[in-house]
Amino acid sequence: MIDLLTSTRVQILSKLIERPYTASEIAKITGYSKTTVSYHLSKLNEAGLVERLERGKWVYYKITPKGERRVKVEAAISLASLAGAVISAAISALKYALKFAEKPLMVAERTYTPPATGINLELIVALILISIFVYLKFRK
Repeated sequence: MIDLLTSTRVQILSKLIERPYTASEIAKITGYSKTTVSYHLSKLNEAGLVERLERGKWVYYKITPKGERRVKVEAAISLASLAGAVISAAISALKYALKFAEKPLMVAERTYTPPATGINLELIVALILISIFVYLKFRK
């Protein structure tokens, strides 16, 4: 199912939430070629995420309830990833600021500040979550 929903397909599904479109209209809106859009629409149709509506010589594509749920899931994943990254970065920044607010140790009448050591787990989590968000947002 992962390969079924590339960002091209999610973008097409997002447009179809507004109203039914023809493949040519979607191609103009998204900037993809009509061939590319037609290919992705056929895959989305096979998966039951869109349905074909034939109106005279025109073929419109309409998103199904299953397709709408899929767009919401993709949006929630992106939002959760971004929110997690922001929260982790904020916690990391707060811990970093608090570390410097501590009083330095006095060693033999000289001020000694211990070096910052250890792995900053929150920063690593933030970077991983930001990477996931960027990947989900811009994958093709």
